[in-house]
Amino acid sequence: MGVGERSRLIVLVLAVAGLVALCGPQIAAMLSPAPARTPTQVWSLCPAPDLCRPVDVSNLALDAPINTLTTTFVAGPDDHAAPLALHIAATASAEIRWNGALIGTNGQVGADRAQETPGRFSALVVIPQDRVRPGPNRVEVRLSAHHLWAPVRRPIHDLSIGPYSDPLHGTLRHYLPTLLLTGLLALAFLGAAGLWLARRPPGSATLTLLTGAVLAQAVAEASKLALTYSYPWQLARLAAVAGMAAVAALALGRLAQVFVPERRLRWGLTAALVFALLIALLGPPWWDAKALWSYRAGCAAALIAVTLGALSTVRYAQTAQAVCVLALALSWSPDFLDISYYLLFLTLFGGLAAYAVLRSRAAAVRPSPEPPPGRNETLSIPDGTSRRLIRAEDLLHVRAADDYSLVTLTDGREVLSTANLSTLTQLASAHLVRIHRSHAVNPAWISAVHRSGRSGPTVELKDGVRLPIGRAYRAALDDERIA
Repeated sequence: MGVGERSRLIVLVLAVAGLVALCGPQIAAMLSPAPARTPTQVWSLCPAPDLCRPVDVSNLALDAPINTLTTTFVAGPDDHAAPLALHIAATASAEIRWNGALIGTNGQVGADRAQETPGRFSALVVIPQDRVRPGPNRVEVRLSAHHLWAPVRRPIHDLSIGPYSDPLHGTLRHYLPTLLLTGLLALAFLGAAGLWLARRPPGSATLTLLTGAVLAQAVAEASKLALTYSYPWQLARLAAVAGMAAVAALALGRLAQVFVPERRLRWGLTAALVFALLIALLGPPWWDAKALWSYRAGCAAALIAVTLGALSTVRYAQTAQAVCVLALALSWSPDFLDISYYLLFLTLFGGLAAYAVLRSRAAAVRPSPEPPPGRNETLSIPDGTSRRLIRAEDLLHVRAADDYSLVTLTDGREVLSTANLSTLTQLASAHLVRIHRSHAVNPAWISAVHRSGRSGPTVELKDGVRLPIGRAYRAALDDERIA
C-alpha cells in the first residue's frame, strides 16, 4: 500500500470514527431499555381532595391553574435529631404545608398570571422540628407556573425531603470550576480580538465570535452562583446557554472551513450547518439537549470540512480530524456542558495562541533569502476599503483563508487581504502561480519541486517551506518552470 493510499485510509477511518462518535451512543440508548428509576419520594397529584393519583414529578406538566402534590413522609428517630428540609427546583411558584400548617412559600401561588408572583427556580424550605411527628406526616405542595414564556418539558427538576444542607455548598461545588474557567475564556476573547484587530494570524472575525460566544455561555452558566433569580429568568438563562452554543457551533464550523478552499463548497457546508442548528434548537424538548446537539452539529460540520481538507492533503487536516472525533466522543460524558465543554474550547484557543506565538517568533528569526533579479514592480493588494502596496520581489506565497487570503512575505511578515485566492492570483498573475486549491507561490522563489514524498508532491521554496501540489495544477506549474 502506497503512502497516498495509506493516508486516505486513515482519513476514512477517522471520518467513520467521527460518525460513530456522533450517532453511536444515541442509537445504543434507543436500542437499550431505559433503567428503572426508583423515586426517593412517592408523590400524588390531587385535582380534588378525594381524587389523588401517583405521578412521576420529573415528567409532570404543570398545566392546571394550581397543581397540588401530596406525599406521606414517615419520620424515624433520627429525623428529630437534625433539621429536615424540602428542596424544590422547579420553574414554578410553590406553597408548602406540613400536616396542614403553612411552613413556607416560594413566590406566591396564584390561579392566573396576575395573582401569581414568580418564585425562585431553586428554593429550600426548612421544616420546623416541632412540626415533625413520629410516624406518618402529610406534606402538601401547591404549584403554579403562569409566567413561563416558552414550553418546558420538565418543569420540576427536584422535589425531595431530607436532612438540611447548605444549598450554596452544592451549587458552589458544581459551578465553581466553570466560574474559574470564565476568567481564562475572557483572556482568550481579548487575545482573539487583539489578533483580529491587528490582522495577525490566526486572528479573524470568526475566531473572535467563537471565543465571545463561549465566554457568554460560561457567564450565563455560572451566573447561578452570583444571582438569585425567579423561575422565568431561569428559562432565559437556559435559552441563552442554548443560543450561545449554537452561535459557537456556527463559528466553529466556519473556522474549520479554512481547510476547504472552494468557496461554493464552503457556503454549502455553512447552509447545511445552519439547517442542522435549527433542528437542534427546535427539535429536542430539553434545553440541555438543544445546547448539546448544537455543539455536535458544529463539530460534525468541522469534521466534514477537515476531512475534505485531508483528502486534498492540506497540512494539519488529519490532526484536526482526530481532534473533531475526540470532541464528539467527549460530548457524551456526564455533565459535559458544565466543565468539559469549556476545557475543550480552552484547549483549542491555547493551541491557536501557541501557533500565533510560534509564527511570530519564526518571522523574527527567519533569514530573508536573497531577492531575485528584476521584477521590481509594486503590487496593490486589496485590504477592505483600502489597498496595501507590496513589492513583487517581497511576495513569497499566498494561502486561502476562508474568504480572504494570507499573503506571506520574504521577511516572514503576513498580510491578510480581503480578496480571495482566485482574485489575488488573477490580480498578480505575473508574480503568482497556483499550485493547489489553497496555495499560490511566487515562481521566482521556488527552490525545488518534489514529485513524491510522504505528503505527496510538494513545492519547496527558498526559505525551506514546503507546500502541497494539487493534481489539477501540476501542468501549470510545469509550464511556469519551463518558462
